[in-house]
Amino acid sequence: MKKIRCALMALVMSVVWLGSTMVSEASQTTSYTYTIIDRTDDAGYFYYTRTQDAYIPERTITRMGLNAPEDMYIDKNNVMYIADTGNKRVVTYDIDADTVTEEFSYAEFQTPKGICVTENGDIYVADSKAKALFVFDKDFNLIQKIERPTVPAFGETAFEPSKVAADENGNIYLVGEGVYSGVIQLSQEGGFLGFFAVNKANLSLFQKIQSVVFTREQLARLLDRNPTTFANVALDERGIVYTVTLGSRRNPIKKHKTNGSNMFTESVFGNADISDIWVDDDLLIYTSSKTGYIDVYTPEGELIFEFGSYVSNMDVVGLYTSLSAMAVDQNGYIWTIDGIKGYVQSYRPTEYASKVYQALQLYDGGHYAEALAVWEEVLALNQMSVIAHNGIGNAYMSRYDFANAMEHYEVAGNHSKYSDAFWELRNVWLQKYLAYFIIGAVALALVVFAAGKLDREKKVRRFKKACKKKIMSIRGVGDVLYAFTTARHPLDSYYDIRVNKKGTVPGASILYVLLFISFMLYMLGKGFIYQYYDVQDLDISSIVVGFFAIIILFVVCNYLVTSINDGQGTLKQVYMIPAYASIPLTCVLLGVTAVSYVVTTNEAFFLSVAMVIGVVWTMILLYIGLQTVHNYTAFETIKAVLLTFLLIFVVIVVIMIVTIMWDQVWTFLSTLGEELTQNVF
Repeated sequence: MKKIRCALMALVMSVVWLGSTMVSEASQTTSYTYTIIDRTDDAGYFYYTRTQDAYIPERTITRMGLNAPEDMYIDKNNVMYIADTGNKRVVTYDIDADTVTEEFSYAEFQTPKGICVTENGDIYVADSKAKALFVFDKDFNLIQKIERPTVPAFGETAFEPSKVAADENGNIYLVGEGVYSGVIQLSQEGGFLGFFAVNKANLSLFQKIQSVVFTREQLARLLDRNPTTFANVALDERGIVYTVTLGSRRNPIKKHKTNGSNMFTESVFGNADISDIWVDDDLLIYTSSKTGYIDVYTPEGELIFEFGSYVSNMDVVGLYTSLSAMAVDQNGYIWTIDGIKGYVQSYRPTEYASKVYQALQLYDGGHYAEALAVWEEVLALNQMSVIAHNGIGNAYMSRYDFANAMEHYEVAGNHSKYSDAFWELRNVWLQKYLAYFIIGAVALALVVFAAGKLDREKKVRRFKKACKKKIMSIRGVGDVLYAFTTARHPLDSYYDIRVNKKGTVPGASILYVLLFISFMLYMLGKGFIYQYYDVQDLDISSIVVGFFAIIILFVVCNYLVTSINDGQGTLKQVYMIPAYASIPLTCVLLGVTAVSYVVTTNEAFFLSVAMVIGVVWTMILLYIGLQTVHNYTAFETIKAVLLTFLLIFVVIVVIMIVTIMWDQVWTFLSTLGEELTQNVF
């Protein structure tokens, strides 16, 4: 064992020595790669799952002597520029030659935090402490120093540039520390052009109330109402501006139009501590977070991969203490910097990642058949690749093969694209069979009309009434079906429940069970377009207990409240009121569940309207039932309902307190029993 420990120690020391003197080659990944899986909730959030390695650590460079580097840039010649903030310099590294080519210091550098390079070789360095943007030519000769704009439009805004991006037309975009107004846009000469884009402040309900009540001067003194500031900025080859924002997982990445608005129409999810962004020549979007995660997105903002991890005090290849910056070279390799330990790390794409990128490029180029073939190769590597199934679905859509497209969109969990494919497939089906349905409907209407005219003695009508009467006379069935009479004639029906003893407790119990079944079908049985929950995501036992506990609480609390407020309803009648009021909601839940299989997201409005009608209708019936059974006025009914909900709240709080106290008592008794067992007996 001692020999083994010595051998392992020697191996570790040799690895550390090699890493400190040369470029090391990593043979395998040190973190997992994640992608999204098909299950998403109705808010649009996705879930991560492990997949094949997309990138493998390649070079680890520790010999540059970096001190708290904060930014990096790779030009078209595969030359890396590093803003070595702690050493107040810029370091250049030739990736292909594996050589540090320049270590440039400038007398006015104080904290060079941001760097970018244009195609003609101009180097832009943002220095927040020097409160200036320095522009050098390719030989590091100073071209100009841009300081705080003096125009009135800039106002009292601080000028402490920390990140910079510039295009070939001379447009300069700066992220300034503490600037809430947006990205600072400058001309080539340093003239202030305005603030480009701005994040919106997310106000709480209390803050919204303040906006209505407070004066302008009072609102100006509130510090927590400012929008979040941008963390970084980047440009693609077409001059489109991209920004990242710290503090939120929802929409931390934005792709801006010329007016500053966001091109991403759907939510893009990323890491809350996102710090850098890069866009390559194929318009793929790369982001990095301070905790060490790297994400890759399609040009439309769809997540492809995430990999990386956070470590605090371990020297592990590919893991970070603080990932401060990243960039992508011309070979598709990702390069990163650990801002605390000061080393540079590269990753090479695996075959899996290369196939995915190849398929995306083929599809964007209009080569749908070739893209489909490559996507099939991706599926051979990972059968559950969401982006592969989405890509194959897109390819089938371009070939008007909507049925196969739907199949792959369903596997990918892409509700929106599935809806588009279903819309097209439904249109084809309607064009083929709609005429037959119209003819059949007209023929049926004519038959019914003719039967009515020929039935002069009303035999058919008498037969229907006899059948209905016979069905209603069946024990239990009539009590349940009486709910439909309640829905149509609530005043008379509830009066009969109070006076003529219509309805029964067993019938009401069946109605409660039917409501629960319809609710569960609505939760778990809708068509794929509207189904966001899986059985494994729900605690069925808790739902069952909670559903019937709410009903029992309402019945008992309402009876107690009305008993001391001259209510005439009995406990039995109070139990039956919600049940006989629930039939509209039960029918709507079943109807919406069934219709969800034949409608698309474009018709979601009709389902929402149906749900509103069902809920409102049931609430009205419940109100009328309480008023009629207890023989209350409108004011007395509203008062009783409010007191009922107040009592329910009190009961729930008491139950929670008792539960917590019982847990503590049980813990005490258990501990006491263990002590007695160990020390006495």
